[in-house]
Amino acid sequence: MLQIGLATSLGYIVPFFVCASFYAGKKSASVFRLKFKGFSPKLCAEMIRLGAPMGVAKGSKALGGLIINNLLTSFNMPYLVAAHGVFAQITVFVRAAWYAPADTLMAFAGVFVGEEDKKSIKLSQKLSLLHALIMSSVVTVVLFVFCDPLAAFFLKSDNPEALELAKQCIKVSCLSLPFHTIVYNFNNYLIGIKRLRFANIYSFLIECGNLIPITFLMLRVIGYEGAFISKIFNMAGLSLIALLYIFLNREGKSFGDKMLLMPRDFGTTPDNEISVIASSTQEIEELSKIAIAFAMEHGADKKRARKYGLITEELSVFLAEHCFIDGKEHNINMRLVSKGDDLIICMRDDCKPMNLVKYYKLLQGVQDKKEEEINLAIILKMAKDVKYTAAFGANNLIVRV
Repeated sequence: MLQIGLATSLGYIVPFFVCASFYAGKKSASVFRLKFKGFSPKLCAEMIRLGAPMGVAKGSKALGGLIINNLLTSFNMPYLVAAHGVFAQITVFVRAAWYAPADTLMAFAGVFVGEEDKKSIKLSQKLSLLHALIMSSVVTVVLFVFCDPLAAFFLKSDNPEALELAKQCIKVSCLSLPFHTIVYNFNNYLIGIKRLRFANIYSFLIECGNLIPITFLMLRVIGYEGAFISKIFNMAGLSLIALLYIFLNREGKSFGDKMLLMPRDFGTTPDNEISVIASSTQEIEELSKIAIAFAMEHGADKKRARKYGLITEELSVFLAEHCFIDGKEHNINMRLVSKGDDLIICMRDDCKPMNLVKYYKLLQGVQDKKEEEINLAIILKMAKDVKYTAAFGANNLIVRV
């Protein structure tokens, strides 16, 4: 127990110092000071609300594990609980196969929802599912083929009965892994788009609410092997719940639109948006002309169209001056959108972090930065609204005109 406690403590202490050393070496890019000036009970409550699904998942997993272990001990098989736990230990090492794509989908979903970018959300869903399915399938094959050495390595026992139970557990339980692609992609997507009520319910079902009844039934009908088979039925059942939830969504006509889980007025049609990618200063200079033409085509008068083009030009030039000065290849992705009464500019770049709103505040009063201050003032004061987010090394800016 002492060894387990030390290992657990070091498992948290070491990563803390690794993170601290990372930020200590980037003083010019980030400064972190612990102050209570910005503390807000409202913000604290929002953080708890957003993190609730993860808390529910952790609590449900602990409760589910406790109940299942108690069910297994009723069979009076000395090594059954240990053999059953072998698969749980193995999944700790291989779970990146489904968690990594799912976590990526969760992060990008939040960004693309803010931009009302249906196309990008659909692409993210597709790529996340595809990569998770391929990786989890490979892991399934590896576990199935190499179950003998894996059982011996993780069980740390030469007892033939224990080894046979562990092999059986790995061989059967690994067949549930491909279903993890649907379950965790769906759950993380719910969190990413802030459907938190159902995300909490679904998190509980994954580790406890769906698993315990199925395991109990399987153990009574099949015997101890039911504990292994129940993992397959649990994940298959959860996948079916996810598909039914999407299918019953009233906000979309096709299944692809239903998967967005968004209102019918979310996003816009292909006729009302255009995407342009610029990778050089010369290409950026053409963006304002494209913006003016786009605005005119979608009913804007000349004055408003010029304003739209001017903001696009100033924004593009500013980004170019800060993006293309390090000698590396960069892309600026501009998406022009017409929705209702709004003309929207969505800018995304892979350059150094740059929050225009905060940068403009820093420039005020700096004498040798007056020109930059004026250029940013044109953007921020002429626009209806400006929002900035950063995710996965990309700057994301939404400007409404």
